[in-house]
Order: sequence, then structure tokens, then C-alpha cells
Amino acid sequence: MSGDSQKGRIMSAYSISVFLHIVGALGVFAAVGLEWVGLSNLRRATDTLQVREWMRLLAAPRTLGGPSALLILLSGIYMSATRWGPQGWILVALGGMVVIAAVGGAVGGRRAAAIARALPPEAGPVSPKLRERLEDPALTVSLWTRTGLLFGIVFLMSIRPSWGGALVVMGLALVVGIAASWPALGAGRRPAPVARSER
Repeated sequence: MSGDSQKGRIMSAYSISVFLHIVGALGVFAAVGLEWVGLSNLRRATDTLQVREWMRLLAAPRTLGGPSALLILLSGIYMSATRWGPQGWILVALGGMVVIAAVGGAVGGRRAAAIARALPPEAGPVSPKLRERLEDPALTVSLWTRTGLLFGIVFLMSIRPSWGGALVVMGLALVVGIAASWPALGAGRRPAPVARSER
């Protein structure tokens, strides 16, 4: 009876870990989704007040994505220790999470900070310098890359392939994410159109 009771406690803890793992994944995807909405509306902003409002969504990876990623990590460690054991796809998925965090901080975070510094204290129209920062293609590349890697990690969690298969999946996810951002890179290389004066 004691053995069955102990097994029930372990199963219960494992079930809770699965739930927390899913909640963490939902939180990470929600953070990236908010970042997409924020970036899209930032680029449509015509005055600095609108820019300030939408800049709050670009902070989603830090306020929501960070705790969610930590939840994924802690619950994943527990499930690996109690059920899965050391498997290649788990380490590859963990590496993908590290890359996502690094890209988000090094690219998205720095660009968002540059936008905040370029914002004047007073309200007014968006200046050419600020508009250039808002249209920075690196923001789009960062988002597409992280989105692609996130879907790759979900695929690994669903299929649980071997070492080689996991590396191939994440490599393809990275390529797809970068390829999806290619139009933004092309737009960034083109000179901005000169506004015509009204007659």
C-alpha cells in the first residue's frame, strides 16, 4: 500500500509539472505575440504619445516571457529527472531556449532601449531619426527568428526525436525564421521614400 501511495504522489507531482510546463509555454508564446502586436503598431504610430503606448508591449519578453521561460525550465528539469532521463532532444530544446533569450536580449532588447532613448520628452510627431529606429529590420529578424525557434521547440516536445533529428529540426526552424524575415531585410536596404510636398 505504501508503494502505491508513493507512486500516486510522484504521478501527482509529475502531472502538476506537465501543467506548469504548458502554462510556461503559453506564457512565452503570449509574450512573443504581444511583441508582434507592439512592433506592428509602433511602425504605424504618427506621434510620440502613440510610440510610448506601444513601447509597453515590447517589454513583454521581460515581464512575461522571462518568468514563463523559467517555469518551463524548472518543470522540465523535474520531469527529466523523474521520468524522461537524459535525452538529446531535451538538451537541444534547452539550447534553443538559450538562443531565444540571447537573441531577444541582444537584438530586440537593445533596439527597444535605443527607441526609448530617441523618444523626446515632449509630445509631437515622429522625427526621421525615431522613424528610422522604428523601422529597424533587426527587430523583425529577431522576432521571426525567435518565433521559428519556438515552434521548433514545440515540435521537439511533441515528437521527441533522436539527437540528430532534434538538431535537424532546430536548424530548419532557424532557417525558416530567418527566411521569413528576408522581406524586412530587403526593405531595410531600400532608401526611404521622400514625401512629396503638397501643391
